[in-house]
Amino acid sequence: MQNIKLKNLLFLFCTLLIFCHIKIAFCQEKTSSPNPVSINNETVNKIEKQEETINSNIWRKIWGKKSRDALLLGMWSIHTKGGDSNQQNHLLGIQYYGLAAGTFINSHDERAWFLGFAREVSSREITENTRLDIGYKFGPLYGYDEDLPNICGFSFAAAGTIGISWKKIGIDIMIIPVGIITGGFRINFD
Repeated sequence: MQNIKLKNLLFLFCTLLIFCHIKIAFCQEKTSSPNPVSINNETVNKIEKQEETINSNIWRKIWGKKSRDALLLGMWSIHTKGGDSNQQNHLLGIQYYGLAAGTFINSHDERAWFLGFAREVSSREITENTRLDIGYKFGPLYGYDEDLPNICGFSFAAAGTIGISWKKIGIDIMIIPVGIITGGFRINFD
């Protein structure tokens, strides 16, 4: 019982950390609105262009940039929902130019495969050699049979990621919305 409470607390903490960091990353200065008396067609066009630019910038920030090129090694998972699940997942994967692919042993001790996008929404240099990255991964996942909704064995997966790296070595924490927190290592190429 205490172990489940600890898992739930860790899941909540990681979720709040991601939310706060993303909120900071998306803060923008407010633009002053024009005086309604002086509005003319030219001003309206300028305002519409500014709104389009702001909307475009928001989507660019959400899309982010490609994640660091890296070799993904090892994965351990915590399931916040009870049950007897595999917690050592033996991940072997690669991230290259914003794509991630690899294989691991899933919660039911079966081989699973993934391929998808790996994006960074925010990246901060903490010290000269240390960096914090926040992002997400999403794409098709194969190997969960009836455990997840699927078409011909393929499911869709999405997860938020928090990574910290020192020089070329990194640790990633991934939060999957179905109540799973994973951790793994990464060796950066870039």
